[in-house]
Amino acid sequence: MSNTTTLSSDPVAIIFPGQGSQAPGMGKLVHGHSEAARRIFEEASDITGLDLTGICFDGDAEALAETTYTQPAVLTTSVAIVVAMREKLTEAGKTMRPRLFGGHSLGLFSAAVASEALAFRDALFVVLERSRLMSTFNANRPVGMASIIGLDSNTVREICESSTRSEADRVDVANHNLDKQTVISGDVSALERAMERARDLQAKVIRLKVKVSSHTPLHNEQAAEFAEIIREVPLHDPVQPIVSNRTSELLRSAADVRKEFEEQLRSPVYWAENVKQMAANGVDTFVEVGPGHVLARMVKRVSDSLTAVSLDDAVVDPIPISILPPSATPSAAN
Repeated sequence: MSNTTTLSSDPVAIIFPGQGSQAPGMGKLVHGHSEAARRIFEEASDITGLDLTGICFDGDAEALAETTYTQPAVLTTSVAIVVAMREKLTEAGKTMRPRLFGGHSLGLFSAAVASEALAFRDALFVVLERSRLMSTFNANRPVGMASIIGLDSNTVREICESSTRSEADRVDVANHNLDKQTVISGDVSALERAMERARDLQAKVIRLKVKVSSHTPLHNEQAAEFAEIIREVPLHDPVQPIVSNRTSELLRSAADVRKEFEEQLRSPVYWAENVKQMAANGVDTFVEVGPGHVLARMVKRVSDSLTAVSLDDAVVDPIPISILPPSATPSAAN
């Protein structure tokens, strides 16, 4: 399979954040300004039986950190913003044809919806199942995640290996976000040993605001169960490719997307490589769609020649059209 795409498109990638990007009030601005966004929140609440507007708009940080709330809330907010973006572009007589879609961990499900590989209703179903599996694991085994800044990934991997005492007391590298920004994941006891060893090497260490672990072999059993769920969900070829978190290859078919999701819970995320892959395919502008702006900031740190904006940075207009790359074609966004 080729790693480059020559499809007619703008040099733009739409990227979606994952768990950890949630914040109280997320989605409230776009909900108040976009009928399309309101419909997404209403549909999500009807399907899940959760008061997602209440959770997103009025929930505190502690409540939003509960995985069973976090994952459907981040998915819903991200999809609401992307449909509002399309609505506002259409109203302005503009279009955007993204060359690629990307997402960080949970964000890949938002990317699958935006690329039409996965229906929003089905995305909610699989994300609820994903959060159930992760929460159940956490209830039986205290786990967590932490960001290590200032050390290369090989050093962090060695720290994880030296901090692991057994299969029941282990920590692994989960996310390769930047050359010197890595996320580790595992049992709390091993995680805390690794965090202390990283501090001893003068690294900046941040315990993440999540109550789960992910993207390590700890989750082989959950990944196998999730794979069985994914195999029953209808998937379609994306309208434009999605970049794999696991391999950074382009996912062009429903089969590609299905395999990605089947392996996701136990496979590390190579975000820096994802960004480089998108740039190699001619992308020069990254639009982060969802709560927060962590991905846009990381893109700029991968290469200062790339433009990256977050739609969540808006404080007046929920979709700042002026920051989006113009297109010569005055039609609706794909």
